[in-house]
Formats: sequence, structure tokens, C-alpha cells
Amino acid sequence: MLPAMHKLTTALLCIAALGIAALPASAAAKPVKYVGKTSGGQKVTFKLVGNKKIDDFETGIPVTCLSIQGGGSPMTGVDVWPNSWFLVNHTAKFQAMLTPAFYWKDVTNNFEVTTKKLRNGTIRGHLRKQYEFLVSKYPIGTFSIYSCLGEATFKARPTR
Repeated sequence: MLPAMHKLTTALLCIAALGIAALPASAAAKPVKYVGKTSGGQKVTFKLVGNKKIDDFETGIPVTCLSIQGGGSPMTGVDVWPNSWFLVNHTAKFQAMLTPAFYWKDVTNNFEVTTKKLRNGTIRGHLRKQYEFLVSKYPIGTFSIYSCLGEATFKARPTR
């Protein structure tokens, strides 16, 4: 090997070693698992990735559906919050086509989540879910429009 090539190879190896050492510690850190409860009593689970991103967020949310034209009976229960991800200390809004607990077909679900990480590592948040659907009635061609809303707060801590 020529002396100039030897110096170039050595220089490239040194730069590569410095680049690897300069990677942030969060890039190598494993996600931290969190577990908690909502204000409705449902279990909340997710992973905190790199102190910034909540991933694999799953829970249930209490929902109430009312006929906005009157005459229909109200429906209440727990609806699924889909597996999702969002940033900590932000408000995220998103939509998804999902089959809700009170209907047989996919409808547009509107989601909103606000999170805040506290100094002790606890993450608190507010969840909101809204959707609408039609229920056919007799006589044929008539229907009721139901509007559904679910809100809850949650608190979760890292598992040990």
C-alpha cells in the first residue's frame, strides 16, 4: 500500500470512529414501557421512545352516543382507542376509519390527544374521540343520526 493511501485509510477510520462515538445516547436507548389508567378506569399502555415519542398507545375510552334528532335511546359504553403514536408535550389530532363499539360499519373517527411529561417521569394526558353514524328506522327510508363523544384523562408511570 502506498504511504498516501495508508494515511487516507487511517484518517477515514478515525473519522468513522468519531462519528459513531458522537451518536446521541437516546439513539441507543431502549423504549421505556408505561402503564396507567384513564379517568374511566381503563388500562393505558404505551412505550416512550427517546423521551419524545409515545408509541403503541392503547386504551379504552368511555363514549356516549345521542340521537341528535331526538327520539332515539342514548348509548353509553367503552370504545377502543386505536394503537397510535404521537409526541410528548404536544396536542395531536388525527382521523381514522374504524368500526366503533356501537355500530356495525367503519365510520370516520376524530381523535385528539394532549400529553404532558412531569419531572418525576409520569405522563398525563387528555383524550377525546368523536364520530357519527346513521341508524335506519321504520318506515323504510327514515333514519336517526347518532353523534358520539368520548373524553377521558390518563396518567401513566414507567414500569420497573
